[in-house]
Amino acid sequence: MGSAASVPSDPNSTLRLQTPSRIVAAFLNLANKPHHAPLVAAKTQWKIAQPYGGNHGEPSTNEQELLNMLHDPVGQKHIGAFAKKILTSETFFCWVEIKEFREAPSIGYRKSMAKLIYRKYIKNGSTMALGSITSELIALYDKNIADLDVKHGTSATVDFFDPLMNNIVADMCKSTFLRFKTSPEYEAYKKDLKDTYNKVTIEDFEYLELLGSGGFGRVVHARKKSTGKHYAMKIQLKTGLLDEHHDQLSQITSEKDILQICHNPFVLDMHYSFQTPAHAIIVTELVRGGDLGDVLKASRDGYLHEDRVRLYAAEIGMAINHMHELGLVYRDLKPGNVLLGEDGHVILADMGLAAGFDPTKLKKVGDSGHYRYEPVMPKLTRRKTTVGTRGYMAPEIISGKLVKRDQRPGYTFAVDFWSLGVTMFELMCGFQPFSMHSNGNFFQEVANEEIFRLSPRTQHKIELQKMAQGVTFPLHLTRNAQDFLKRLLEVSPEHRLGCNSEKGFAEFMEHSFFETIDWEKLMMKHIDSKFKPALPLLSDKKIYNSYEHMMSHFDMRDKDFIRHDWYADPDPEMQKHFDTWDFISQYTLRAELGIAKELDETNIPINLQVWPIKTRTCSMGNLFAMCGFSTKQSREASFNKALHLNDSLLKALKELGLEHNHLYALYQIFSAMDRDKSGEINMLEFFDYIGL
Repeated sequence: MGSAASVPSDPNSTLRLQTPSRIVAAFLNLANKPHHAPLVAAKTQWKIAQPYGGNHGEPSTNEQELLNMLHDPVGQKHIGAFAKKILTSETFFCWVEIKEFREAPSIGYRKSMAKLIYRKYIKNGSTMALGSITSELIALYDKNIADLDVKHGTSATVDFFDPLMNNIVADMCKSTFLRFKTSPEYEAYKKDLKDTYNKVTIEDFEYLELLGSGGFGRVVHARKKSTGKHYAMKIQLKTGLLDEHHDQLSQITSEKDILQICHNPFVLDMHYSFQTPAHAIIVTELVRGGDLGDVLKASRDGYLHEDRVRLYAAEIGMAINHMHELGLVYRDLKPGNVLLGEDGHVILADMGLAAGFDPTKLKKVGDSGHYRYEPVMPKLTRRKTTVGTRGYMAPEIISGKLVKRDQRPGYTFAVDFWSLGVTMFELMCGFQPFSMHSNGNFFQEVANEEIFRLSPRTQHKIELQKMAQGVTFPLHLTRNAQDFLKRLLEVSPEHRLGCNSEKGFAEFMEHSFFETIDWEKLMMKHIDSKFKPALPLLSDKKIYNSYEHMMSHFDMRDKDFIRHDWYADPDPEMQKHFDTWDFISQYTLRAELGIAKELDETNIPINLQVWPIKTRTCSMGNLFAMCGFSTKQSREASFNKALHLNDSLLKALKELGLEHNHLYALYQIFSAMDRDKSGEINMLEFFDYIGL
């Protein structure tokens, strides 16, 4: 986030501001002007901290106790609340974000996190500037952040913020923790610590509706009793998993392990995994916007326009690159496996065919119960298993089906970029590039010979021939889109877009198709999707009295198809394969404790667009008239009630550049200005106050 822009010379242009704290500070300064309500800026208690651990580089006893507390979500909740109370929360939030940076499982995500932390806490004039850091430390990070772009983010190693972290811990210990230990809040923390860590069980949820079933899996819409949050719960029969993976029992937890290691805005979040004697259970976010296949079917034109697909392509690209950085290949990319969240952003789901090139990539490191996964850049190795969905498999996978396993050359991460090309082609054109329904005569001729009666081997050969011929594009596609798809659908994996051995994913991001995409903002999900899915009503009524009641309804519904005993427990020896199944996401626990919400409010991206200069004087009455309120009504109504009564009020205020926790400050100032005799807001004077 940069500093405020200057007033443009063009009177019809708009102003953009991206520094929330500067706006809020300006609002507080307005209180000191005549005729305004006395909004007083809070005093910040800055203290200059000594280097972390003194001369020996080891933490003091108090610092070590603080670190132990900070590494625990319950401890984070209490120390964070106390820091907020005594006005030292900037240091706490910075520590939390650096911790998330260190645990980020991919280099790309760490690079974006590093820049966000720098802009918020370190850079001169930053939004939540730390008062305890020296000018030398600021200069160091000015240089290190600049180096990130030169080195394509590879310098964003886990120790990138260690010098700053040392400073922060010492400062937090002196200014916050020592005071916390002598406060009543410390005793409340110790009690909370004892009560929080109970194992998640089936009794912690209410069961609202059956979503689907098949084989040895069932999916149900569930709600956690303690938080009211809605989830999708996948229930798998343990004996079914053991039978499915009888020749590779180590793969039983593969899907859970992959969901557990991934932490990316565009990959399905797993919140919990737990078990009963008979069932292995995974709890993920509830995604209600359907999938991209549904979106395509609902399109009036039979295809999606480029502007819409561009965002999907960028987000899916980031999701599969995230997996590649973890040493994982997805292998089943298709419209049906890409879900849409309520916010219109994509979510890559179904890790059933995902696999690792190097098992060590999934190894967790750390001790004392505080672990993370080591996101080492994987070596370029190959897999030989020929799996995937017909029509989306890369030519190197299909060609592997024509020879014995020991004769296959294998394939790399490049197969996912091919599948991405097929998926994007289908979305932008309405059909698959190499199917018998594509624009060409080759498959039409073969179709006359009843292609589906041919042997699988012959079908594979025909498909490879079609791929070698290249693809024909419909006329509505731009040259940029055609080139983008053509380079993804390159038969040679070495020359496929995003697969260059030197540039890698950077080559994908730099393609002209994405010239309007701000990748760093997108990684942090700070770009709004213009296309929001139509959502079904969220079922909120408890239908089933218990887990057992819900399972019995599944039994009745599926009685003609059940091929497994859903209540058979594996023998004790086989139960050992589920010893590592139980899991609670640290991000979920932070959200339940309120830490994540507080942190998110400090990360609200601001893109301020205000009225042109020539229309910068308006009355409060006019403003609220646009929203359907009279001035009198707006004064009498509480801010929150007004927002709930009329969405247009929220929209009007958001157009002035503030939202969520910043909206109320703006509302207060407008109210104060409206008490002026003129009843008008002079926007030129207002902009002068905020430094535009």
